[in-house]
Amino acid sequence: MDTRTRLRVAAGSALVGAGVAVNDYVDSPVRRALGYGALALSGASVIAVAQDGSGEQSIIAKDSATMVDQLRQEIGDLGVTPGPESDVDAVSERGPLVTWLLLAVFIISFAVIAYLSFRLDMAVMNKIAKFFEKRGASKPYTCTGVVYAAIVYAMCEWEVRKK
Repeated sequence: MDTRTRLRVAAGSALVGAGVAVNDYVDSPVRRALGYGALALSGASVIAVAQDGSGEQSIIAKDSATMVDQLRQEIGDLGVTPGPESDVDAVSERGPLVTWLLLAVFIISFAVIAYLSFRLDMAVMNKIAKFFEKRGASKPYTCTGVVYAAIVYAMCEWEVRKK
């Protein structure tokens, strides 16, 4: 991993840690949500302006036609005429009602999984914070944020080395 990538990963990890630490510094749930939103926006902007090894923007392509073509290739040219025969047959066989029902099931499933994932993350975060609180930490969520940031950085480092 080159130095620029390490710095971006470190910045992203720090944002994750800061998001956890917000609990120590902001009591209002509304202000905490605004803080999370600001951190997420900061992270998105770091990713958006990031450059790959050649110095080119890695997320935002210079040419929108190139970006659209890359997206179409990623999703298998869905919706492009003539497109894969299986895509056309699947829609015409099932009809629009089944397609909309499948979409609704997907959206509901995604929402349920996201909610359960969030609740599990909060439970784990609170357990780790209580661990630090029992040991006398004055800012237990900040300590938990350091643990989260270290885990995120280690996972990114491991992913790059695995490739």
